[in-house]
Amino acid sequence: MKENIMRFFLLAAVALFFAPMFTSCSEDELDGCGLTVVVKDATNTSNLLKGATISISKESGSVKRDGVSDANGEAYFFFDNEAILDINVSYGEAPNTRYGKSTVRLKYGEVVRKEVLVQ
Repeated sequence: MKENIMRFFLLAAVALFFAPMFTSCSEDELDGCGLTVVVKDATNTSNLLKGATISISKESGSVKRDGVSDANGEAYFFFDNEAILDINVSYGEAPNTRYGKSTVRLKYGEVVRKEVLVQ
């Protein structure tokens, strides 16, 4: 009888130890707001622009992020809270600099994908 009680407690302890490993958060859960900006050429939207400078901000706000698009024409950003922000993109060097603008609404727990066309 005493052996059965000991086995039960040992089994319960092992189960309690391993239970959190099977109930962890999934990778799909996001603690904040994600943003993927895709920079495309306005004359040929299948042309993704590498090396474009991206600035995300709001005029009167203190939130500001800067980045550069990668080989896929994408840049990734993370914010703690929901917001409506302006996206400004510049591509090329003076005097041939091209620009693009857009606005994005960030949603908590989601990664928003926004395409910006550069003129």
